Amino acid sequence: MAGGGEKKKKNSSRDAASPATEKKNTAATSTESRMKGAAEAVKSGAKREKPVKVGKKKEEKSIQPVKRKEWPKGPLTTQQKIYYYGGLVLRAMGPLLLYATIPSLCLMAGYVLGGYSRDGMDFEEFFVYGTNFYTTIGTFVTLWILDRMSRRRGSNIWQESTMFVREMRPVKAVGFLIFGFASATAVSAFLTFMPEAIKTLGYAKATETLYMNRDVIFKMFTMICLAPLLEEMIFRGFMLNTFLEHIPEKKAILFTGIIFAVMHGNVVWILYAFVIGMILAQTAMKEDNIAYGVLLHSGFNATSIVNYFITNDPVKNQMYFGSKGLILVYGIAGLAISLFLAAVYTGRLDLKIMWRKVVGR
Repeated sequence: MAGGGEKKKKNSSRDAASPATEKKNTAATSTESRMKGAAEAVKSGAKREKPVKVGKKKEEKSIQPVKRKEWPKGPLTTQQKIYYYGGLVLRAMGPLLLYATIPSLCLMAGYVLGGYSRDGMDFEEFFVYGTNFYTTIGTFVTLWILDRMSRRRGSNIWQESTMFVREMRPVKAVGFLIFGFASATAVSAFLTFMPEAIKTLGYAKATETLYMNRDVIFKMFTMICLAPLLEEMIFRGFMLNTFLEHIPEKKAILFTGIIFAVMHGNVVWILYAFVIGMILAQTAMKEDNIAYGVLLHSGFNATSIVNYFITNDPVKNQMYFGSKGLILVYGIAGLAISLFLAAVYTGRLDLKIMWRKVVGR
């Protein structure tokens, strides 16, 4: 996040361009850059692949990328809109359907094949007992399937989802992680002050279920590592890149944000998941890399793990969460840190200038 004010210089001349034209050109350049990292990777064989190590020579395979049907030029009829946009939505939703199906199938298979049904354990008890273990297996299977599908198209899962870890800047990466944790702290703190009528809209039950699982190790691994990784690859990677093929950038970001929010299930989670989803999508477009979004997402989810260990200990729970005034302080601090990092990232706040003012130079 820190250092995010350093924007990439554009090579086009803008001396005679109006502000509106500059904004339009910047958006077009951003979308074009985004598509080079994803869609064009299928055609060109990827410029960002890891360097080949010197060693045994491998036989070069001639990969023929899958040809996608081009849309007709000019205005579309109603029937054509249904056909082409319907196909676009289905392609965009494909990875999400896998993510929703495979882990659930692994969970049901574990319940049946593991003999839990024969031991008299009902599915609800088993869900509390082993959901993270079996869904972790299902997540790895989903990643493997997505990678196999990408390789058949002549690319790989990292290229098509625009995930480039080696291009990350360490300081900026840490900033995104802190931003995620701070913003989630603010959201969690302020949610405690919601009216009870709103909390009953599925939020309390969903939060209680989140803390019921016994397999803590897999809970931590899933929430902090696997879930952010796969969700960013699906929503801000595959889905956003697919929409960008034929939909303007703003609409593509909006659609992915809405779908991401709806997947969270209850009214309260949907509201702040939509906001976070929009931030993640904007970051992915600006950086042309979803790796920073993965860290932001991980930091956001990490607060749930911290809350889990504190609330399970009565002494710690009373010490850290015993007063609403203390919770309010957490919320204000989290909000202040989030706004500060956002200002630095967007260039509205220059740390170098601030430091010079402090030291009097």
